[in-house]
Amino acid sequence: MTRSSCVGESSVPSRWRRPDPDARRRWLTFVVVGAGPTGVELAGQLVELSRHSLRGNFRHIDPAQARIVLLDASPTILSAFPDSLRQRGTRDLRELGVEILLGTAVTDVDERGVETNSADPRLRRIEAATKIWAAGVQASPLGGMLAAAAGAELDRAGRVKVEPDCSLAGHPEVFVIGDLMSLDGLPGVSQVAIQSGRHAADTIRRRIAGDKTGRPFRYRDLGSMATISLFRALAAMGPVRVGGFAAWVLWLVVHLAALIGFRNRVSVLFNWTVAFLGGGRAERVITRQQVFGRHAMAAQAPVTRPSFTNSRT
Repeated sequence: MTRSSCVGESSVPSRWRRPDPDARRRWLTFVVVGAGPTGVELAGQLVELSRHSLRGNFRHIDPAQARIVLLDASPTILSAFPDSLRQRGTRDLRELGVEILLGTAVTDVDERGVETNSADPRLRRIEAATKIWAAGVQASPLGGMLAAAAGAELDRAGRVKVEPDCSLAGHPEVFVIGDLMSLDGLPGVSQVAIQSGRHAADTIRRRIAGDKTGRPFRYRDLGSMATISLFRALAAMGPVRVGGFAAWVLWLVVHLAALIGFRNRVSVLFNWTVAFLGGGRAERVITRQQVFGRHAMAAQAPVTRPSFTNSRT
């Protein structure tokens, strides 16, 4: 039994089956704002999904025609990486088909697309149904509440400025850690959160033991990694600068080692192996088997309205 016999053409709205060309292009355009590790990885994964994982999943559109645009106001991608890896990442993304627009800031966003300050008139307006923000986030409102109560200062991102030991000025019993603290320009990444949390816990333990000596937080940069697509990644760890397949394998090993428990590691490794060898992702079954089925059932099922009649009358 084919999918067509299970869900007939009549069950799919005509505007989905034959959209006008402009609407098709808009729905197949994805704009990622921010060319840091998050934005680069998102752009690369969108290419993987559209060119490989979702290939052949739709009747009337070709996912491979998707346009992926990566925007950033800075003059380069992955500004925290060494120049050699930035160039490698730029080359890899362009080989995959990602449009990279650097030195271009987003000035407005609406339902149908984005406005930019590009010098190219053709790029000042990009029609896109999907816009993904990867250019940083505002800190939790908890930071503002804490600063107001303690008289602390906030930075531009709403993070609380702390003392060198991660405590609040005038309140040594209060610690602010992770991406809610502002200290020495440290980024809001997981290693900063992990290491600052350990530092705060060690300080508390020392105080309980009677050691009141203040010790400043020293962040140890363990390096930066970004995966672009299958067999393509970048890694900078101390003096090591590596890209391509070797960096991709290193990325896998590091993330597997970070998981808790042997069972979790084996499960993730098995799922990765199936995905890499088969070229597919089981998670997309939601799109293939449920969405069209739900619309078909909604179109065929009679409309029922709840009754509010008193059962005792």
